[in-house]
Amino acid sequence: MDSLHPSSISRLSTLDSRLRIWPGLASIREPFPNVSVAIGVFDGIHLGHQALIKAAVADARAHNRESLVFTFDRHPAEVTEPTRVPGYITTPEQRLAIFNELEIDHLVIAHFDEQFRELSPESFLHFVMSGVLGARAVFVGQDFRFGRFHSGNVEYLREAATRYGYTLNVLDPVMVDGVKASSSHVRELIRAGQVKDATDALGRPFTLVGTVVEGKKLGRTLGFPTANLQPIIRQVLPADGIYATCVMVDGVWHLGALSVGLRPTVNGKHRTVEVYILDFDADIYGHALDVEFISRLREERKFESLDLLVEQMHLDVAEVRARFSEG
Repeated sequence: MDSLHPSSISRLSTLDSRLRIWPGLASIREPFPNVSVAIGVFDGIHLGHQALIKAAVADARAHNRESLVFTFDRHPAEVTEPTRVPGYITTPEQRLAIFNELEIDHLVIAHFDEQFRELSPESFLHFVMSGVLGARAVFVGQDFRFGRFHSGNVEYLREAATRYGYTLNVLDPVMVDGVKASSSHVRELIRAGQVKDATDALGRPFTLVGTVVEGKKLGRTLGFPTANLQPIIRQVLPADGIYATCVMVDGVWHLGALSVGLRPTVNGKHRTVEVYILDFDADIYGHALDVEFISRLREERKFESLDLLVEQMHLDVAEVRARFSEG
């Protein structure tokens, strides 16, 4: 399950964190007395999400309240449409780290299951927003929907504000290059290989996390030993091609040339993710790597011989170095 699970939460303790994390509504014994709440799925925590959360934090500080983000332990589609779950943009640990950087006071991670799915909009406001969170200010985006069959919307929240004693703040979308920053748009950019544009919408590079697994070791025989990555969750993958990347190995960043695709020159049958880490030579099988996608070098293509492939790989590595020296 691609969720914000307890092991993810415990690892946040290694950070310099002021954030208090509440794993599930049942973990909250008494309602919060006075909070400003940002609500959302927050997959990706792109610039639009960040603006929403920062507004809630600013409001809390202005009114001597605590700030709170209310989110879920998985994408709701895991329950509502399991055959159409979108690729995740961030891992659970990445989400927690970014939430922490945004300086919120509380993070409530509700367990999204069939019971939660069936809550009516009124039940959500009565039992969750008022009964548990004690919301005094609510921050959402214009397209926010909630409750059974997504029947609750911004107008419902606005009509209920007086009854439940909160002020409603509906934020305008954040536009990046004339397009609304949204999780769906970020996924489209990544899947199209437009990783630089995805960086602009996210406010940071898209970062894939994978475990190094055994491969066929063809790269080593060609003079380019690659680390074969198995993503730790179902993150969205960039379009097939070659990318300039930054790779974190055991806390140290390195340059990398990464390939996503079928390896047509050697008649590959399965899509793989392989990264050649520049100026690096160590046994890292079983290690988890963080790979930041900086820019796309070229599309994947089939070469007539391994010699031509090796020649191109030398050019790719040189291009990686050049792009980073320019930047």
